[in-house]
Amino acid sequence: MKKNFYSIDEISKIIGEQKYTIRFWETRISKLKVIRTQSGHRLYDYENLLLLKKIKNLLDDQKLTIKGVNDYLSKSKRKKKSLDENIISVLKDLLGHLKKSR
Repeated sequence: MKKNFYSIDEISKIIGEQKYTIRFWETRISKLKVIRTQSGHRLYDYENLLLLKKIKNLLDDQKLTIKGVNDYLSKSKRKKKSLDENIISVLKDLLGHLKKSR
């Protein structure tokens, strides 16, 4: 079941990483943005959960450094943006052709 928000305890158990490691990643990995409650508790949304799993994979399995993870994530973001722009362009062209064929 997909929840809206997870506590650091839940995240720690799900990804199999210590809480202090997750807090360290927050300070070093620029793409990781965590929501804080008024009392200062960390809340992680589903996107953060997926990102944390990806970070763990990049560090443990791919053997990247923290800098390497930041570089990888920033490059993948740029690739996704250009892919999204290409998809939008193709859809606009298709819409134009559909309007003309009416």
